[in-house]
Amino acid sequence: MNRSVTKSGGHGGGLMKAQERLRRLMAHPWLPGLLCAAAGVVYLFQAVRYAHGMDVTMDEGTYLMKGLLYVQGVYRPFQEYGPITNKMPLSFYIPGAVQLLFGPGLRTGRYFSIFLGLLMLAALGLAGKRLAGPWGAAAAVWATAASPTNIMYYTAAISQVLTACLLAWSLALSLGRSRPLWQLVAGSVLAALTVLVRQNMAPVVPLLLLYIFWENGWRKSLWATLTAALILGFFHLIYWPGIMALWAPYLSAVNLLLPHLASNPLGGGASISQQSYDVLTKWFVFWDGARSNFPVLVGVVITWILWPARARWKSDTRFKVAVFLSLLFAILLGLHLWASIGQSYCLFCYSGYLAFFNMTGLLLVIVALSSWNKKPGFVQTILAVAFVLASTVGLGYGAYQQLGGLLTLRVPRISNMQLQGGTTDLWRLLANKFGWSYDTLQKLMPAAAGAAAGIALLVFVLIFTLARRRQQPGRISATYGYFALLLFFIVGTLLSPTGWMAGWRTLDLCGGDVIASHEAVGAHLAKLIPPGSLVYWENDVSPLPLLYIPGVRVFPAQLNHWYTYLQGGDIEALERLGYWNYELAQRWKQQADFLLVAERYVANWSPDPSSAAQFDELTPAPQTVPCRDRSIIHIFRRIR
Repeated sequence: MNRSVTKSGGHGGGLMKAQERLRRLMAHPWLPGLLCAAAGVVYLFQAVRYAHGMDVTMDEGTYLMKGLLYVQGVYRPFQEYGPITNKMPLSFYIPGAVQLLFGPGLRTGRYFSIFLGLLMLAALGLAGKRLAGPWGAAAAVWATAASPTNIMYYTAAISQVLTACLLAWSLALSLGRSRPLWQLVAGSVLAALTVLVRQNMAPVVPLLLLYIFWENGWRKSLWATLTAALILGFFHLIYWPGIMALWAPYLSAVNLLLPHLASNPLGGGASISQQSYDVLTKWFVFWDGARSNFPVLVGVVITWILWPARARWKSDTRFKVAVFLSLLFAILLGLHLWASIGQSYCLFCYSGYLAFFNMTGLLLVIVALSSWNKKPGFVQTILAVAFVLASTVGLGYGAYQQLGGLLTLRVPRISNMQLQGGTTDLWRLLANKFGWSYDTLQKLMPAAAGAAAGIALLVFVLIFTLARRRQQPGRISATYGYFALLLFFIVGTLLSPTGWMAGWRTLDLCGGDVIASHEAVGAHLAKLIPPGSLVYWENDVSPLPLLYIPGVRVFPAQLNHWYTYLQGGDIEALERLGYWNYELAQRWKQQADFLLVAERYVANWSPDPSSAAQFDELTPAPQTVPCRDRSIIHIFRRIR
């Protein structure tokens, strides 16, 4: 009996010693900084890998190509007969200026994005440290470095990382108590620049200014407000009235004050790029976004469920920051949900839209986590249980592409409730029993697996909570709802870097060096096409190869491929507004020095005999993208 007690005491003493060593280790001031640096290295390693192995998008080509044309003075934003300027000017000018300094091409665009991503990490670390201490900084940077999907968005040469970097530094300078005036002014400047990169971030400026007033008083907020208003007003004055077309979809007053912007915006043509999606596809996109942003989206909802009374916050400053970040995140999330899923505007852009502002939710979780209400009431507990169950079902459905192996699990054959000899695929058993199709089971079974995982988690937490109460009667530091949400958050966060949770974009690696392949194609084109040539471009991958032709002249409407291609319409109005149609394509073919046509369009491209005599086909360019079999570009040169 004594030996048993001694042995148990020895185990308890060993556990206490281990806990004490862990406390001492975590007390070292250098450890959080070291972890932040390690997160930066992990982020950089992944970003470089994605930069060379990730498939390209049309948007990368439009941002880089339009930006280069703008900074070179070939065109001006919102210019008639120029490229369509569907985003704010800085989203083009900044990558264009970087290419002017370091040379045009995909390498410059993606490497610049990596640089911005590291700057964003630094801002998150700074904000996290000020708001939640050194370990808050480590949590912020590691949550970002452990998100493969978001790193892919931040590595692509698109506006996500530029917007996120500006917003992160704006928050890092502005949030917290007793910020110096220069930091508040600088934060408001960066907030205004964020809007001048992407108009969909417009709520950032007024909400940030209201927060500055709430935390710092009217004197400092007045300077911040005047500075932000001056910058926004100056840019709008420069590009007036064309820039107002970007606000027309959101502000009806624009259409009243400037009716010519809304009248016949497509030149009488009809778009061929608008698509409609069923409810299940929209739900898949929604839950796929939740998978790739689990610590942020789930953490924010948990924060709202476990929102403590104001007196229980660690400080009044944290409370004010949490209120501001909650409002900002909720409004931005609602706007982007409405645009992408509600309006089916670029449905599969939803996860990418979250990358613009997910750091606001991340900072909210870090600020509020230590203040979560550990003893939620009955209503909060019901919400917690419902949220865990709904989320696990949704996450399972969103991961059906990765969980397809469930369908081929071998199970015993059953007939008339009796076991038969041999085994069969699980999906065949269910299909024979219920008459469900393979496509239905492909989505239903992962959702059911998610439900089973959620129920198992809730049962485990219930057993744990009851056992804890028996062991420590009268000492209830936390209740069932809190433990259920906490365990769900921890498990999901630990799984977030895996293929089960990382989202569909993790499947996009090409298996080859995409930057090198583009540079090879660019060298081939530059060798055959003299500088300053007028080029007709017909492709659906990306206009990136055009960057490598010195002084190339293009038909700017073609830079957005089929997104600006319309059926019918007045050809003069279309060309003036930055669109094109069949008639304009035929005209441009007769004007161009060279025709560059993607392989998939060559068979249908063949011109009439009189036009065919005008062109000679040269050696096609190599494959532009390693994972796209039909990304070869055919080159036709005018011979008369």
